[in-house]
Amino acid sequence: MNPLELKLEEFVRFHHLVATKQTILLAVSGGVDSMAMLHLFLRLQKRMKLCLSVVHVNHQLRDKESMEDEEFVQKASAGSDLPFYSERIDVMSYAHEHGLSKQVAARQLRYKCFERIRLKIDADVVATAHHADDNAETVLLNILRGTGIHGLAGIPLKREVGCIIRPLLFATRKEIEMYAMENGIKYRNDSSNMSLAYRRNLLRHSILPPLVKRVPHIVETLNIVAATMRDVSEKLHAIVDEALRSLAHKDSQDRLMLDVKKLEMEPDFLWDEIFVELLHRMHIEPTEKKVDALHRLCTMPTGRIVELSGELSACRDREHIVFKRTNEEMSNIRHVEFGRIYEYQGCRISISNPEPVPVVLSDTQEVEYIDAERLGRQLVLRPWRAGDWFIPLGMKTKKKLSDFFTDQKVPRFQKASIPVLESDGTIVWICGKRLDNRFKLTEHTRTAIRLTYQSST
Repeated sequence: MNPLELKLEEFVRFHHLVATKQTILLAVSGGVDSMAMLHLFLRLQKRMKLCLSVVHVNHQLRDKESMEDEEFVQKASAGSDLPFYSERIDVMSYAHEHGLSKQVAARQLRYKCFERIRLKIDADVVATAHHADDNAETVLLNILRGTGIHGLAGIPLKREVGCIIRPLLFATRKEIEMYAMENGIKYRNDSSNMSLAYRRNLLRHSILPPLVKRVPHIVETLNIVAATMRDVSEKLHAIVDEALRSLAHKDSQDRLMLDVKKLEMEPDFLWDEIFVELLHRMHIEPTEKKVDALHRLCTMPTGRIVELSGELSACRDREHIVFKRTNEEMSNIRHVEFGRIYEYQGCRISISNPEPVPVVLSDTQEVEYIDAERLGRQLVLRPWRAGDWFIPLGMKTKKKLSDFFTDQKVPRFQKASIPVLESDGTIVWICGKRLDNRFKLTEHTRTAIRLTYQSST
């Protein structure tokens, strides 16, 4: 048995990456690393009674080359009598839509494809061909980004989300290339891997080679550091996870909220790791700049906003940091009728048919009565808008809704979730908060409409 094949079996068994009789979906790009992995698993297949399949993601970034890569992997799979699955993804549109770099967009889409196909064929895990040199580069890149202990841990052996495994992390690039040459394994070269416009390529081709000449075992050393920090990271992750159970929660609009006062009670060394974990959970690359921005936001007044990506921002709102979609669309206008109950903006609102004026009025703002004859023909529920005003019950002058919310100490992130009932363009009710004085019951009222509001929280 070839030494690399023996090492692979020992590695996957020791780290419990692969078990006997499992179904493995091999992520194959066509490059030397993934083609060597395909060959290695074919050798391992009989000994561990594995069921193998191949998945290829066509990023469509290199025109003809991308199509040729797909055809190459398809033929290699057919030649090995393995099921082949492929998807073509639109990286540039996704990157533009979500405000991501091309590399981050490609990675996110790629892993989504892996998971879709894994579920489709009921595979146990997806194997990617990351190796020791990739891990060393990742550690160095993370040091440059300032991503803390988690970054020093490098590439994880397992990625629970999507059931990803990295069975070649024990092998260096040189070992893999030597194995490919010895076994006559054909592969394709990705021309984009030579472009120094990408930070990883710059590190790989211009920075690491001189370091390797000075420190020959730097790749092995960085992998030892990563393994050590991986253990530390796992223990720290448990601590951070426990802390976030009390520090963070979702509001009625499914926005993540971080309690700043509680955060201030945590030791300083945990802050960075808490921010890094939050960014990871929101699928945002945790750079030093973004982590530092969240630090500063904790000291800023209400209303300050930090853009974290093209589609996500963090806002300081009194005692919380609220993470919300930057271009979050407001709910559509809902036309409503008498005698109906509506689920809207995370709450339940009912509008009765005209009924006799009640003898006793409700003492809660969640149940109100209005003069039925004062309503116009068109009733709608809608979100509040900048510039909205009404005449609060008991007052004679109009008040801006933004000022009303401030007086009521309504958190900024909750304003968009408070519905407004409008009649022919005039505000009737800030649902669950205050009636407009113009629609109140008077001694001349003959029939009333009962309005009720019930929050889902």
